[in-house]
Amino acid sequence: MSSEVPSVLILGHSFVKRLKRDLRSHFDPRADGNFKLGGTASVHLHGVGGRTVAKLRSFDLHVVERIAPDVVILEIGTNDLVDLSPEVVGSEIENLVRLLLGHYKVRIVCVCHVIPRGHSYDHAASFAGRVEILQHYLDVVLSVIPNVFCWVHRAFSHPGKDFYLPDGVHVNPAGQYHLYRSYRGAIFRALRLL
Repeated sequence: MSSEVPSVLILGHSFVKRLKRDLRSHFDPRADGNFKLGGTASVHLHGVGGRTVAKLRSFDLHVVERIAPDVVILEIGTNDLVDLSPEVVGSEIENLVRLLLGHYKVRIVCVCHVIPRGHSYDHAASFAGRVEILQHYLDVVLSVIPNVFCWVHRAFSHPGKDFYLPDGVHVNPAGQYHLYRSYRGAIFRALRLL
């Protein structure tokens, strides 16, 4: 690695897009666009609403190529679980991780576990069951790949918490700050592995 600071790319669906927007608007005085890393790393966010793993592979990997990040943090899988089985989603995520490490030469990949939906979401319980299966699947298949780790957004482990907008899917400002803090923790863990 050169003398430049390592770069981190948080890549995924609408959660990433919304956090990027909210960081630009200074939604919380405790949050910082570069995650208060004090110049030790450069953080980029790229998210598109409705992104599935397949769409990310088709339309967003140019961002990985352009930035050439040392670390990629993936926030993906949520939209896939609506139509696909957890095992299929997990297999697609595993393939994406291997592509990032192999073809794009990313040094560390963090795969965030899917955030459960809030209790106001119509099918929150069944979605939570699919999330749990996906988490177990990813923990198993990714544990054997060097330089990859799974990350749990612990603040969202209990979907009854008041972190959601009325849709039960997206997060409110309090939830957004917890998500920001969780990404910050994932970034620190990834940087320690470089």
